[in-house]
Amino acid sequence: MLRYFRKLVAGIVELKVYFENKICDMSHHKKQEHHIRPYKIAAQSAGLIVCIFILLFIAGKGIPEILKNDANEMIPFVPFLALSFAGYLVTWFKEFAGALMMIAGGIILLAFFIVKGDTGLGFIYGIPFIAAGILFLVHINKRSQLQGKHL
Repeated sequence: MLRYFRKLVAGIVELKVYFENKICDMSHHKKQEHHIRPYKIAAQSAGLIVCIFILLFIAGKGIPEILKNDANEMIPFVPFLALSFAGYLVTWFKEFAGALMMIAGGIILLAFFIVKGDTGLGFIYGIPFIAAGILFLVHINKRSQLQGKHL
Protein backbone atom coordinates (compact mmCIF):
# COMPACT_ATOMS: atom_id res chain seq x y z
CA MET A 1 0.00 0.00 0.00
CA LEU A 2 2.85 2.38 0.83
CA ARG A 3 4.45 1.62 -2.55
CA TYR A 4 1.26 2.65 -4.41
CA PHE A 5 1.01 5.79 -2.33
CA ARG A 6 4.62 6.73 -3.24
CA LYS A 7 3.90 6.13 -6.94
CA LEU A 8 0.79 8.25 -6.69
CA VAL A 9 2.69 11.08 -4.99
CA ALA A 10 5.53 10.82 -7.56
CA GLY A 11 2.97 10.97 -10.37
CA ILE A 12 1.31 14.03 -8.85
CA VAL A 13 4.69 15.75 -8.44
CA GLU A 14 5.56 15.00 -12.09
CA LEU A 15 2.19 16.33 -13.19
CA LYS A 16 2.70 19.47 -11.11
CA VAL A 17 6.15 20.08 -12.64
CA TYR A 18 4.76 19.45 -16.14
CA PHE A 19 1.98 22.01 -15.70
CA GLU A 20 4.31 24.57 -14.11
CA ASN A 21 6.58 24.31 -17.15
CA LYS A 22 3.60 24.67 -19.48
CA ILE A 23 2.39 27.76 -17.62
CA CYS A 24 5.86 29.30 -17.81
CA ASP A 25 5.98 28.59 -21.55
CA MET A 26 2.55 30.14 -22.04
CA SER A 27 3.41 33.25 -20.06
CA HIS A 28 6.65 33.59 -22.02
CA HIS A 29 4.66 33.33 -25.27
CA LYS A 30 2.17 35.95 -24.07
CA LYS A 31 5.01 38.30 -23.09
CA GLN A 32 6.59 37.86 -26.49
CA GLU A 33 3.25 38.38 -28.22
CA HIS A 34 2.64 41.47 -26.09
CA HIS A 35 5.84 43.12 -27.36
CA ILE A 36 5.13 42.61 -31.06
CA ARG A 37 1.36 43.12 -31.06
CA PRO A 38 1.55 46.95 -31.44
CA TYR A 39 3.70 46.56 -34.57
CA LYS A 40 1.26 44.11 -36.11
CA ILE A 41 -1.75 46.26 -35.26
CA ALA A 42 -0.03 49.34 -36.68
CA ALA A 43 0.90 47.53 -39.89
CA GLN A 44 -2.58 46.05 -40.41
CA SER A 45 -4.27 49.35 -39.59
CA ALA A 46 -1.97 51.29 -41.92
CA GLY A 47 -2.61 48.81 -44.72
CA LEU A 48 -6.37 49.02 -44.24
CA ILE A 49 -6.32 52.82 -44.09
CA VAL A 50 -4.21 52.97 -47.25
CA CYS A 51 -6.57 50.64 -49.11
CA ILE A 52 -9.63 52.62 -48.02
CA PHE A 53 -7.93 55.94 -48.85
CA ILE A 54 -6.95 54.76 -52.33
CA LEU A 55 -10.44 53.38 -53.00
CA LEU A 56 -12.00 56.68 -51.93
CA PHE A 57 -9.49 58.61 -54.04
CA ILE A 58 -10.32 56.46 -57.06
CA ALA A 59 -14.04 56.88 -56.38
CA GLY A 60 -13.59 60.65 -56.30
CA LYS A 61 -11.19 61.00 -59.20
CA GLY A 62 -11.65 57.86 -61.29
CA ILE A 63 -15.41 57.37 -61.44
CA PRO A 64 -16.10 60.84 -62.87
CA GLU A 65 -13.50 60.10 -65.57
CA ILE A 66 -15.18 56.78 -66.32
CA LEU A 67 -18.54 58.54 -66.62
CA LYS A 68 -17.00 61.05 -69.05
CA ASN A 69 -15.66 58.09 -71.08
CA ASP A 70 -12.12 59.15 -70.25
CA ALA A 71 -11.38 55.80 -68.57
CA ASN A 72 -8.37 54.99 -70.74
CA GLU A 73 -6.27 57.12 -68.40
CA MET A 74 -7.12 54.91 -65.42
CA ILE A 75 -6.90 51.46 -66.99
CA PRO A 76 -3.09 51.10 -67.37
CA PHE A 77 -2.29 51.35 -63.66
CA VAL A 78 -5.14 49.18 -62.34
CA PRO A 79 -3.04 45.94 -62.45
CA PHE A 80 -0.31 47.62 -60.38
CA LEU A 81 -2.92 48.84 -57.93
CA ALA A 82 -4.41 45.34 -57.80
CA LEU A 83 -0.95 43.98 -56.91
CA SER A 84 -0.78 46.33 -53.93
CA PHE A 85 -4.32 45.49 -52.77
CA ALA A 86 -3.64 41.77 -53.19
CA GLY A 87 -0.48 42.23 -51.15
CA TYR A 88 -2.50 43.68 -48.30
CA LEU A 89 -4.92 40.75 -48.42
CA VAL A 90 -2.02 38.27 -48.47
CA THR A 91 -0.49 39.87 -45.34
CA TRP A 92 -3.36 38.44 -43.31
CA PHE A 93 -2.10 34.93 -44.15
CA LYS A 94 1.55 35.27 -45.20
CA GLU A 95 2.94 38.52 -43.84
CA PHE A 96 6.32 38.52 -45.57
CA ALA A 97 5.00 37.70 -49.04
CA GLY A 98 2.18 40.22 -48.69
CA ALA A 99 4.54 42.95 -47.48
CA LEU A 100 6.81 42.39 -50.46
CA MET A 101 3.81 42.51 -52.81
CA MET A 102 2.66 45.80 -51.26
CA ILE A 103 6.11 47.34 -51.54
CA ALA A 104 6.60 46.09 -55.11
CA GLY A 105 3.16 47.36 -56.13
CA GLY A 106 3.87 50.74 -54.52
CA ILE A 107 7.24 51.06 -56.24
CA ILE A 108 5.73 50.10 -59.60
CA LEU A 109 2.90 52.62 -59.15
CA LEU A 110 5.36 55.34 -58.18
CA ALA A 111 7.61 54.58 -61.16
CA PHE A 112 4.62 54.36 -63.54
CA PHE A 113 3.33 57.80 -62.63
CA ILE A 114 6.79 59.38 -62.56
CA VAL A 115 7.49 58.05 -66.07
CA LYS A 116 4.05 59.26 -67.15
CA GLY A 117 4.98 62.73 -65.82
CA ASP A 118 2.52 62.88 -62.93
CA THR A 119 4.74 62.76 -59.86
CA GLY A 120 1.95 63.92 -57.54
CA LEU A 121 -0.24 60.93 -58.37
CA GLY A 122 2.82 58.71 -58.05
CA PHE A 123 3.28 59.85 -54.48
CA ILE A 124 -0.44 59.59 -53.72
CA TYR A 125 -0.72 56.02 -55.01
CA GLY A 126 2.76 54.60 -54.41
CA ILE A 127 4.18 55.93 -51.14
CA PRO A 128 1.30 54.81 -48.88
CA PHE A 129 1.62 51.19 -50.03
CA ILE A 130 5.39 51.31 -49.64
CA ALA A 131 5.04 52.71 -46.10
CA ALA A 132 2.45 50.10 -45.08
CA GLY A 133 4.61 47.31 -46.50
CA ILE A 134 7.61 48.62 -44.58
CA LEU A 135 5.54 48.59 -41.38
CA PHE A 136 4.82 44.91 -41.98
CA LEU A 137 8.53 44.26 -42.48
CA VAL A 138 9.31 46.07 -39.21
CA HIS A 139 6.76 43.86 -37.44
CA ILE A 140 8.29 40.72 -38.97
CA ASN A 141 11.77 41.89 -37.97
CA LYS A 142 10.73 42.59 -34.37
CA ARG A 143 9.02 39.21 -34.13
CA SER A 144 12.09 37.39 -35.41
CA GLN A 145 14.36 39.32 -33.02
CA LEU A 146 12.20 38.36 -30.04
CA GLN A 147 12.01 34.73 -31.14
CA GLY A 148 15.78 34.61 -31.62
CA LYS A 149 16.43 36.20 -28.23
CA HIS A 150 14.18 33.83 -26.28
CA LEU A 151 14.90 30.55 -28.08
